[in-house]
Amino acid sequence: MMISRTENILDEKTLSLVFEHIDTAVLIGNLSREIVAMNTAAEDLFGYKREELIHCNSQILYAREEDYKQQGKYRFNSQAGLVDDSYVTTYRNKAGKVFRGQTTAGAIKDNLGNTLFFVVMVKDDSSRLSAEETLNKLHIITSSRQLSFSQRVYEILKLGTEHFGLPIGIFSQIVGDEYVVQQAVHPEDALDSGMKFDLGITYCWHVYQSNDVQGFHHVSQSAIFSHPCYESFKLEAYLGTPIFVDGERYGTLNFSSQEPTRPFIRQDFELIRLFAEWIGHEIARNNDLLELENAHQQMRTLANTDALTGLPNRGCTERVMAQYLNMSKGAASKRKLACAIFDFDYFKSINDNYGHHIGDEVLQLFAQSVKQHCRDDDHYGRWGGEEFLAIFPDKSAADVLPILQRLKKEIYDRPMSVQGKELRLTFSVGLTDCQGDSMGEILKRVDGLLYQAKDNGRDRIEVG
Repeated sequence: MMISRTENILDEKTLSLVFEHIDTAVLIGNLSREIVAMNTAAEDLFGYKREELIHCNSQILYAREEDYKQQGKYRFNSQAGLVDDSYVTTYRNKAGKVFRGQTTAGAIKDNLGNTLFFVVMVKDDSSRLSAEETLNKLHIITSSRQLSFSQRVYEILKLGTEHFGLPIGIFSQIVGDEYVVQQAVHPEDALDSGMKFDLGITYCWHVYQSNDVQGFHHVSQSAIFSHPCYESFKLEAYLGTPIFVDGERYGTLNFSSQEPTRPFIRQDFELIRLFAEWIGHEIARNNDLLELENAHQQMRTLANTDALTGLPNRGCTERVMAQYLNMSKGAASKRKLACAIFDFDYFKSINDNYGHHIGDEVLQLFAQSVKQHCRDDDHYGRWGGEEFLAIFPDKSAADVLPILQRLKKEIYDRPMSVQGKELRLTFSVGLTDCQGDSMGEILKRVDGLLYQAKDNGRDRIEVG
């Protein structure tokens, strides 16, 4: 059945209304990859008004032509079979700023299966990705045994100026009402160690008053436009935090600029706090390597932890498995190693019938159970969706089997109360020994055993 231009326009307007109040940027394109509709969030993200983009080719939004071509070949064509496909690509807004967008795309089809439009939802993921890169760089700086204390501080100041986009970085000590520059990064080298200022004429006064992070992204347009620091130095943007040493305030770590910047977000506050914590640890000890490694472990745990369950994430679990496999290599090695993969039965039905928040509680219940009842040497990680993978060093599959049976009983005996009903949970498991095999072989085998457990009626453990 042919669809007239008039009907298409109506559909485009209808779709635009559907997505208008969603706070994620939504763009709707036709088969020619022309933008036919967008919501207000898309205007805000890309900096264009609707009338500037409607009927324009979507290539205008891509930072790189090769990305535009690749997405057209893989996703945005009438033969593509994508449904709610997620990926990250690089975009450019009207002002020329390049950012990385977490993108979800899907096709809108008619009742005959013909693609009518593509719907694309974009979130600016640059902040998260940039924070991850900054954390990795911070780890390299703070764990280096070749750098002295002052060299580490200098590298942290440089890292902060790059990440926050504020060219002036200062590590200060505050004694009474006196602000003393300990180290600084300045584009014109205008600040030297030992320079002193009255604390009251610095923005750090606000940090000490609040005893917490303070940020001002456009001072001349803010309530503190008459502050002496702005009158004396014309600093438009400032982000600063106190430095604590053994629980006592020592000074501040702060970054600033004579140009206004974007509004600061919570992630900025958390990162500068982390920077300041590292400097505080360094000051607290001459022999600080052990203290730094403990703090780094906290950062590494955050990077390797699944946010929902608190268990290690997939990347961490793969690395742990690789380490154990490496230790068990060789004909002379008799070290036992077992692996299991878990998948909740009818999990999709739980989400569909009770909502995804109940599904999340199911996954959290599993995580609580393994944390409470499993030994410390065993490694349980979230593998993806409702799947978990466990690694059991110094155990065979036969050793592990009764442990998993007890875990199944523990989960089943803790029913959830949902909408006035009792929901009992079961899961299927694939379990295998790992000696002498590659990670790929083990994962393929244990995954096959999991599907065998599903095919054999679920709520069971298949060993192979």
